[in-house]
Amino acid sequence: MIDGIILIDKEKGITSYDVIRKLKRDFEKGTKVGHAGTLDPFATGLLIVMVGRQATKLMERFHTLKKRYVVEAELGFKTDTQDITGEVVKESVVKDTPTKEVIEELIAKEFVGKISQTPPHYSAKKIKGRKSYELAREGKEFKLLPKEIEIFECKILEYEYPKLELEVLCSTGTYIRTLVNDIGERLGTYATAVELRRLNIGKFSVEDVGSSIMGVDKVIEMINNG
Repeated sequence: MIDGIILIDKEKGITSYDVIRKLKRDFEKGTKVGHAGTLDPFATGLLIVMVGRQATKLMERFHTLKKRYVVEAELGFKTDTQDITGEVVKESVVKDTPTKEVIEELIAKEFVGKISQTPPHYSAKKIKGRKSYELAREGKEFKLLPKEIEIFECKILEYEYPKLELEVLCSTGTYIRTLVNDIGERLGTYATAVELRRLNIGKFSVEDVGSSIMGVDKVIEMINNG
């Protein structure tokens, strides 16, 4: 029986489950297959697919690992989904655009360390058994509670208004598009995630993507060192 993980570089425009559904065709019927951390359809990058009974039992272990992303944001507007796939709901009227130094100071002061983050309405969070994005699409009113996350690093890679590119190292459960949205709110300019790519989950890297399956013993070793 197959037991291990496959590292996938997910392309834009498909869901994480689309990847799972496609891979399942290559395995025997009844083979357990799952993934360690969802990527939004507009996002690309590392998706860890677990194959087999022992591998899928490692789900909670993967959730302890830090994740690294690069996100390109655009200041000046916000959407209902907090990313470029949504409808614009607000636009900035700020005349004085923030400098790089102002943004760096804000991030260091308010967006590094343990912070409270409210999940976006367009997410897979469950509300009385239903996914919140389903309720949002139906125009239903509901409230999601904030949760504590941790941002270990958040640095500016490039900035020329309105484009802002950030590299973020964070805990599992962090919504990068919400981080971008919240930074934009505090700047008074609004901000929307335009491109998002996951580079790493612990010691597992998108640079190591391949078609071969990594055995469970090796996976556990890398998790322990992650």
